[in-house]
Amino acid sequence: MAKIALEQLASSTTTPISSYDSTKWNLGSLFKQYTGSNAEDNYISTIPNTLVRPMEESTAFAVMYPHVITVSPTIDWVFLVENLASASALRRVMLYEYNKSTNLYSWRGFITLTLPTATAHTIRGFRVARYVHTTGTVGVSGTAVTGSSTQFQTERIAAGARIGFGSTDPEAITTWYPISSITNDTSLTLGVSAGTISAGTAYVIEELRPMLVTTNATIANGGLFVAKGVNYNDFTTTGTTISASASTVDNLKLVYKLSDAATTTLQVGGGLMIDYEVSKTQHDVYIINGTTTVSVFKVNVRGSGTITTGQMVLTGSDMVITGAQAVTGTTSQTNNGRLVTASHGPGNGVKSLYFVTTNRIYRAAVSNITSGNTTWQSDNRIEATPGGSNTIPLSTTLASIEYIGSADTFIITTTGTSSAKSYITQYPNTSGDLFDYVWGADFKLQDASTSSTDAPSIPANTLSVAFSVWSENGIAHICRNGTVATNMRVVAIPFLTHWDFPDSLNQFVISPKFIVPASKIERVNVLQATYLGLNEFQVPTEPVRLFYRTTGIDDNSGAWTALNKRGDINLAGVTTIQFKVEYSTLGLGPMIPARLYGLTLIYEDETTDSHYLPSADLSNKTTKTFAWKFQTAFGTTVPTLRVRLYNAVTNGLIDDDDSVTQTGTWEKSTNGTTWGAYNNTDKSNDTTFIRFIPASVPDNVQVRALLTQA
Repeated sequence: MAKIALEQLASSTTTPISSYDSTKWNLGSLFKQYTGSNAEDNYISTIPNTLVRPMEESTAFAVMYPHVITVSPTIDWVFLVENLASASALRRVMLYEYNKSTNLYSWRGFITLTLPTATAHTIRGFRVARYVHTTGTVGVSGTAVTGSSTQFQTERIAAGARIGFGSTDPEAITTWYPISSITNDTSLTLGVSAGTISAGTAYVIEELRPMLVTTNATIANGGLFVAKGVNYNDFTTTGTTISASASTVDNLKLVYKLSDAATTTLQVGGGLMIDYEVSKTQHDVYIINGTTTVSVFKVNVRGSGTITTGQMVLTGSDMVITGAQAVTGTTSQTNNGRLVTASHGPGNGVKSLYFVTTNRIYRAAVSNITSGNTTWQSDNRIEATPGGSNTIPLSTTLASIEYIGSADTFIITTTGTSSAKSYITQYPNTSGDLFDYVWGADFKLQDASTSSTDAPSIPANTLSVAFSVWSENGIAHICRNGTVATNMRVVAIPFLTHWDFPDSLNQFVISPKFIVPASKIERVNVLQATYLGLNEFQVPTEPVRLFYRTTGIDDNSGAWTALNKRGDINLAGVTTIQFKVEYSTLGLGPMIPARLYGLTLIYEDETTDSHYLPSADLSNKTTKTFAWKFQTAFGTTVPTLRVRLYNAVTNGLIDDDDSVTQTGTWEKSTNGTTWGAYNNTDKSNDTTFIRFIPASVPDNVQVRALLTQA
């Protein structure tokens, strides 16, 4: 039987899976179609692993600890804090905008924070809070803003925030005005005139508050610092300096220290975990304090207290400190910890703090974070590499933990030694359960803009430097915490596209349906790029895996069946088929996603099997005998054969028999004269024939006989 191929190329029409169309390529939200002038430029893959180089910006400095805030359906703000080789009282904060439509970073600029007590601080934790205020309405005359039912002071807005008029939606504001001072709940002053705006106008105030946890050579000088009154327009290519507060007045555009006492006991901070905002006067953060014996500080960063020379002392529910409790290993001090409500493991449905020591993951239910509690830890899990430590050695250098919410799984980084892998895993149910995946390896390829164009960028390339990461909208923004231009970069990787994450996320590709005039579908072949880069820089891409379905295609309701690596299908009597393509984006390799050029479906057409030729001489319409010459040897045992007899006029099926069940009579001859019982021995000479006599066929019917493999 002849083999026929049908192709669906990835250059044809696409649609999002959310707008499913069985005649098009259907793409998950983190996939896209690429086009170009060369054939190999036209493919479907994940959104690109976008790369930026902070040390090649017009004001260049090394950064670390990304924190991402979604500000619109299109834009995420990616904040990073300066990574200095030596401790300093000044720390710059850099801002990139990440466009989720184009998958590109654009550099906005930076601010410089001056930390109170001008001594050498080391950054241990970093987050940025964004606050939006819309209570009441306003009128404007020049620089004077008068509110009605507004709560400028009650909501603790800081001077330096920005305000826009005509909407409560920040996206709808085209002109922003800086706030220079706030007099009371209904009166504030702008830095520039806004003209005249009638009373009763809607408004929105937006304020950013970068937060740092530091340690200091003079230990009492470390602690938690909050920059108030920062706004988006402060981030410029030449920078804006936010001075250290020496004031006794709150909510000025200054950097304040939040403390539990005149001499803070938060002296060995290891990270900063931020909760959701409860109100404009309640927003808690959590800080791990200590290395081998650890306590937790719960701080309301919108609380109020007595301020002395820029230091605010918080008490009561605004400052809750647990007792100290020992941990196994040493607690990391590299932006360590995440506050989440996971949907798995012992913390299923429980708001909990997750943090790491060098060799364990710890969990603490938030309900345990109470004053003086020395048993606040809920449970912990030892580092357990996929396949066990005899397959992948333990790192014993766990550094930080992040959470991919939609996949309900954690990203765990290590300190970046050449042999250490980072992990993606759910929190194990039982201590000793193996972690799920590893990622990251030292490929020794640098990412400088002057690197060879033959060399591809490898997103998970560590260069033996530690990663820091924040995941937002299924995209991991990963910073390689280097301090020189050749090893310092930030890359966006769509981790959520990995094939083992839940199907409900729709992060895969569905092909157009194939309409097949086939008697038997054999297999599907994947057209894809197997490597990127040229010559000595060739790097393999990650694999894909395929599923098929033959029902529920038009309404996207059909269940999927997995295919093996060869793409074997072996289905008879199917006229419509469709495929799902899943991508691997995690693992031991370079984590460069596949580039899908298309799929080729191989099937047998509705003609006699190519190993046989119809024999008119040995067929007989009177005796209703149908014969074929054995034309081409199989080279092995003859597979089960199938004969179908059709009404040649109506194409209706008259008889359907096979060489194993044999409801009719099957015979074989090696000379065309003497016939014996059929057997599945391969062709023996050029006069080998087979014939079939059906058990019953109506008279006076024109018959078309079809011999195929079963």
